Amino acid sequence: MLRPFNWPGDVPGRGYDIITVGSKRILLVSLIGRVFMKQDFDDPFQKINDLLDDYSLKGEEQGSEPVDAIIVDFHAEATSEKAALAWHLDGKISALLGTHTHVPTADEKILPGGTAFISDVGMVGARDSILGMDKEIVIKRFLTQRLFKFEVAEGSAEVNSVMLTLDGRTGMAQNIERVRKIVAFD
Repeated sequence: MLRPFNWPGDVPGRGYDIITVGSKRILLVSLIGRVFMKQDFDDPFQKINDLLDDYSLKGEEQGSEPVDAIIVDFHAEATSEKAALAWHLDGKISALLGTHTHVPTADEKILPGGTAFISDVGMVGARDSILGMDKEIVIKRFLTQRLFKFEVAEGSAEVNSVMLTLDGRTGMAQNIERVRKIVAFD
């Protein structure tokens, strides 16, 4: 189970993993932001810096284990925190993909050092919903200021993602493209 690498304390799961796709080794890292979040998490900037002492694209850093790509999922509220981490890591990772708001952003780009970035990939969930939850319950909560249990909405699904093209030699991004599909269920 992948969980944020910067989650403090002894919690189940791992904050990163290496997956193999064909002959390529991809380092996947999960981080969580601290701005506007309700818990105290370890510094995501420091945690990823420490991890990148051990792993690097093609092993370019002395003593690090080589990987073919490094993809960071950064689950954070503030777009500024996501952008700051992407710029901080530009040239060291293949992509930083922001998540949390459930709404895809239109700011995908390749930074000058070759790192792909988007503030929020978007959600996978019911299309006619509020952030994937039953819209009537969410509206009722706003109207009454009372806490009603959320329920997952049903119906056609909205699937948001990105398509990355990476350089096979360097592991750096060549292209990032938003993908949005609606899948109808009978």
